[in-house]
Amino acid sequence: MKIAVLAIPLLLAAACTASDSMVQTRQKAKQGIRLERTSDCIPQSAISGFEVLDDRNVVLFGTRNRKAYLVQIASACFDISQQIALVTVDGDQNGQICGFGRDSIAYERFGRRESCRVMGIEELSDERRIRVMERK
Repeated sequence: MKIAVLAIPLLLAAACTASDSMVQTRQKAKQGIRLERTSDCIPQSAISGFEVLDDRNVVLFGTRNRKAYLVQIASACFDISQQIALVTVDGDQNGQICGFGRDSIAYERFGRRESCRVMGIEELSDERRIRVMERK
């Protein structure tokens, strides 16, 4: 009987420890990628490809020297990581997709156009590009 009574507090302590580590893991996942700069721009005509990192971050690739740009989008873009085609929308019609203004990334989902506002863009150095792409 004493063994059973002692086992219950030990099990509760183990559950709390596991729970704390799961909370820390979730918090790290929520933190995501931080932009070092937010006001960079990419000419819309230079965009040649993309890679979705998660529901908030997309990497756009430029044709010249294969430059890469980290684009952070508004948080309400569901299933963007499942898309095979994205469209950049130049909301202020200046020929560039920028980390400010009314620019967005759009895609079709269940016959509807989903539009995700661009919150910031950072041109990536080669080193930063490697670090960002590893987080995927």
